[in-house]
Amino acid sequence: MSFWQIIIFVVLFSLTLLPALIALTSKKAKGIHKLAWGVISLFFSWLGFLIYYFFAIRGMSKQST
Repeated sequence: MSFWQIIIFVVLFSLTLLPALIALTSKKAKGIHKLAWGVISLFFSWLGFLIYYFFAIRGMSKQST
C-alpha cells in the first residue's frame, strides 16, 4: 500500500464512523434516543445522522422549551 492509499483509507474510515461517534457522545440525547441515533448513524452515516437529528433530537429540544 502506498502512502496516499493509507491516507485515503483513514479519511474514508473516519468519515464513516464520525457520525456515530458524534451521536454517541452527544449531550442532546439520552437513553434509547442516544442508542437509536448512534445505530442509525452507523448504518446510514451522515444521512441518518442528519435525519435523526432534525426529526427526533431537535424535536425533543423544542418540546422542552
